[in-house]
Amino acid sequence: MNLKYLIGSAIKTRRKELQIAQADLQDYAEIGSTALSNLEQGKANISIDKLEKILEVLGLELVVKVKAKG
Repeated sequence: MNLKYLIGSAIKTRRKELQIAQADLQDYAEIGSTALSNLEQGKANISIDKLEKILEVLGLELVVKVKAKG
């Protein structure tokens, strides 16, 4: 699985858990409906700023782990 898919899936799952409509989330994050739909399907790239807004409203955080070489 790729990172876009994992992030998009987490956003979609959490949005549905909170019963937030796509339209409401796209208004808050200032992102178009097609872009949000593609993001949730793991098909789109968005800016870090927009991702931060989406994660904030959904109560999610992004955790980055660095793998050691070797």
